[in-house]
Amino acid sequence: MEAPRIEFYRLRDFGKKINATIEFLRENFKGLFLCLLLIGGPAALLLSIVFKNVMGSFFTLGFETGSGTPPDLLNFFSLLGGNYFLMMLVSWLTVTFIVSVTFSYMKLYNEGVAKTAGVGEVFRLALSKYGGLLLLGFLIALVTIVGMFFFFLPGIYLGVTLSLAYPIFVFEKVGIGTAFSKTFTLIRDKWWSTFGLLIVSYLIAYAVQMVFSIPLAFLYVVEMFSVVEEMEAGSGDPTSILDMFSSGYMTFAMAVSMVGTYMTYCIPLVALGYQYSNLIERSEGRGLMNEIEDFDTK
Repeated sequence: MEAPRIEFYRLRDFGKKINATIEFLRENFKGLFLCLLLIGGPAALLLSIVFKNVMGSFFTLGFETGSGTPPDLLNFFSLLGGNYFLMMLVSWLTVTFIVSVTFSYMKLYNEGVAKTAGVGEVFRLALSKYGGLLLLGFLIALVTIVGMFFFFLPGIYLGVTLSLAYPIFVFEKVGIGTAFSKTFTLIRDKWWSTFGLLIVSYLIAYAVQMVFSIPLAFLYVVEMFSVVEEMEAGSGDPTSILDMFSSGYMTFAMAVSMVGTYMTYCIPLVALGYQYSNLIERSEGRGLMNEIEDFDTK
């Protein structure tokens, strides 16, 4: 067992939590991102195909309306509804698995076995927590949406507070109810720091996502200019824009963009993990107790 380079249960200020997040991602880039790629890759390819069908449906409806032909709205909403439901389902299942894998990897890292455990061990631990995280995520989404109806702010407060239930559920041997309720005790007087850390980490993740979106944006702009030029020259067919969404390279570019999106979800998750450890150390002194126990055994 190899001692982790980054101490987990430790009091950290805002800047040190960001530094710990970046250092963890840098040190575990190969192992963690391989796990995430095995999840995000197939899901991103599936979602890119579904998204392509959704965009094609929108453009088809637009052309039918513009030509004066009444669109078949029943079939359109049927197609869109099915694709949209599939997109949301795959996204929810994938994001939950990414949450489980990220925190499972952090847990094994803190135990000093992440680098030797391999992908299989990370997945086994992630799968053991997956069902509970799905239910936990559903409850958090439900409570947050209900809170949004009460002047919006309660929803934000609940969303930030309950986000800590994910690391609590993975790092501790507790049930869903305990993880759900413990967040309100743990975040006491530290809601704003948790909110600020999530905002900053999501901005970092968004900046990285933009890099993965460059190929898709470039191809979209090139294709759109080509269609517009052909139409201005009088030789283009407006429906040719639909060919753009059926091309293999556009599907590949969408997949790359979505893989990047899924991969970068781990950035705010790792930051949330270090916020959890900071709050645990602040309230329970778990890291200090571990040091005392290690001293007694020497």
